[in-house]
Amino acid sequence: MNGATALRCSRRLYSTQKNAPLYLNPHAWKNLPADRIFELHKIRQEALGEKYNPNDAERNAILSTIESLGPGKSALEYAYEIDNFKERHMNNTPVNLRGLPPRKSNINVIAKGSTPHEIRKREQIMRTCAYEMPLLAKYRQEYKPRPNSETPLSLRFHSDFTDESNANNRKVTLRCKIEDLNLNEKQQKKFMILSGNRFNHRDGAVKFACAQYPEATQNARWLVDTFNRLLEQAKDLTDDFADVPIDTRHMQVKKSKPQFPEHWKRPQDAPVERHAIVARLVDRVKSYKDQSYIEKFTP
Repeated sequence: MNGATALRCSRRLYSTQKNAPLYLNPHAWKNLPADRIFELHKIRQEALGEKYNPNDAERNAILSTIESLGPGKSALEYAYEIDNFKERHMNNTPVNLRGLPPRKSNINVIAKGSTPHEIRKREQIMRTCAYEMPLLAKYRQEYKPRPNSETPLSLRFHSDFTDESNANNRKVTLRCKIEDLNLNEKQQKKFMILSGNRFNHRDGAVKFACAQYPEATQNARWLVDTFNRLLEQAKDLTDDFADVPIDTRHMQVKKSKPQFPEHWKRPQDAPVERHAIVARLVDRVKSYKDQSYIEKFTP
């Protein structure tokens, strides 16, 4: 191939890359906004699938967005170092795999066991911290808790990011104090009767928990609807339950003590100590040694 032919091939390749979609050309990502670069990175990952292989141009484009995200992001440079985009060679490489060309991958491949799954899970969390969490800094807002008079209900969610299949991730707990509901005495009494053992008479709060639905938002909606129906029935005084006493037995600490019938007590059937020769010999030797020890110090 002469020089003219090589020049035409390079020009054709350059024109092809220039007309290619932007997500396939990381060289053109430089000086783009951080959100746009991250969007192109995700699109390139999804489009290429298993054939996805990060290169230096993509790495440099991502590194260029660190300074624009705000101060104190210099520690993130370690997450994007070039070693993460190349295979890490291990000393225990099998003999049949030695000498093969390096595989371009940023995930260590282990043959068997649960280790690779745990490693992939941790690496995915690290990628989320490195790629996605810095982009959430612009949405940061100061937390201002609402007064209790506006929101008497308190919903508590359980989140385990390391194990998405954990059953506690869908569990929601609702808690509300009766003093924040603005009820009169008859309504408070009916509310406590209808709440049953869900009402704590020590701190005056009602507590519900739900985990029957697969999503936490569904469980939260069920709790709020149930509480609203309970409050609506408590405010309806057509039947004020004046003749029904408040049950507080669930607040008592129950300590069960065994009770045996009197006719079970049969001391005449107790075992009689007959052969205690060894015990008597030991006691005699102890008394003899104690007496001989005391005689040494007796004047």
